Amino acid sequence: MDTNTKFGLPKNVVHCKRCLMTNQKPFSTNESKSKIDSKKDSLVFNQEGVCAACIYNDEKKNINWEERELLLEEMLSKHRKTNGSYDCIISGSGGKDSQFQAHILKNKYNMHPLTVTYSPIIYTDVGTRNLRNWINVGGFDNYLFSPNGQVTSILTKEAFTNLLHPIQPFKFGIKTFAAKMAIKHEIDLIIYGEPYAEYGSSEKKQTDDAKYDLDWLVNDNEINIAGLSPNELKKKYQWIQDYDLNPYIPLKSKDIEESNLSVEFLGWYLKWDPQEIYYYAAKKSGFEVDDQRTDSTYGRYTGTDDKFEWLHFYCQYIKFGIGRCRFDASQEIRNGHITREEGILLCRKFEGNIPDRYLKDCFEFMNIDEKDAWHIIDKFRPDHLWEKRNGEWDLIQELPEIKKI
Repeated sequence: MDTNTKFGLPKNVVHCKRCLMTNQKPFSTNESKSKIDSKKDSLVFNQEGVCAACIYNDEKKNINWEERELLLEEMLSKHRKTNGSYDCIISGSGGKDSQFQAHILKNKYNMHPLTVTYSPIIYTDVGTRNLRNWINVGGFDNYLFSPNGQVTSILTKEAFTNLLHPIQPFKFGIKTFAAKMAIKHEIDLIIYGEPYAEYGSSEKKQTDDAKYDLDWLVNDNEINIAGLSPNELKKKYQWIQDYDLNPYIPLKSKDIEESNLSVEFLGWYLKWDPQEIYYYAAKKSGFEVDDQRTDSTYGRYTGTDDKFEWLHFYCQYIKFGIGRCRFDASQEIRNGHITREEGILLCRKFEGNIPDRYLKDCFEFMNIDEKDAWHIIDKFRPDHLWEKRNGEWDLIQELPEIKKI
């Protein structure tokens, strides 16, 4: 970590020799602990210049997946109920991953999932259809929680302004809502998808077993929402009350200790391949791809349910020099679907492109003028990554093969 950079990231950018990820990729965090000046830990590399996500992918090739599946069946047998009640929770918005998890657990492993959805900030049309398909085609009960839109608008604006992380209010929900619902309904098991290490978003030790690190759910100390404390938010917006912020308040340690909650990654037990999961979800649960390519990348089936996903990935590109195309291509390189050379050509064409399709909708939702929004975005460009040349921003430590000349 180099504390002289804006986010405490390494000053010298290292590009993985296998995929296209860099050492600027931050780890996933407990959002309630993120302050305006928080520093970030990031993706690590070995002496050969290979990133931890690629190293983990190599290790997956040597895993005995039949043995892992036996461990899955053993774990599920401890939670399976025979009285007709729910025995696990699947959290999602009806995307390919959540559709796959719920369907395979119900139909192959004889579990009885309750699906829960913390609403995206602004649903896309295809996202709305996929939520209904998850319920109607896949065949699941679902609780959909939609937080107060006025409060969400304020928190999204503050997160954008203070952290350049406009989707953070939604991140609070998807990381805690399932646990809150599990405790409320006395369900002991939550199943998530792939371990964060698949994408280099956590330390490798997180893959030692299937357990989700409950530190991502719990905060017994100072809470921050959109970079501000609840008291600061209530002082700035005097109409906001404590109950308005309840959806964003994390669990306490005692909440976990008083329950028998177990949170597991299905992708630790079953080999995780996003492309294969897409095929499964489309066939079994009616998952639909978008009707056009996702802005700033080349695919049509990943992260298409929330209009703010487009802006979120662009903000990641500004802060860390890692855009949506690089993220997608790196994962497909690891899974053997494309070569590194093909990934470079895709990034040369799409990486860092402005996500025009829903940009106006996002700015309007946050009540931010477009000119002001671009001023905020440019303010977050780290000096070690960006330099303005002839009136244009240049990503100065980019791979030469990707640079658009």
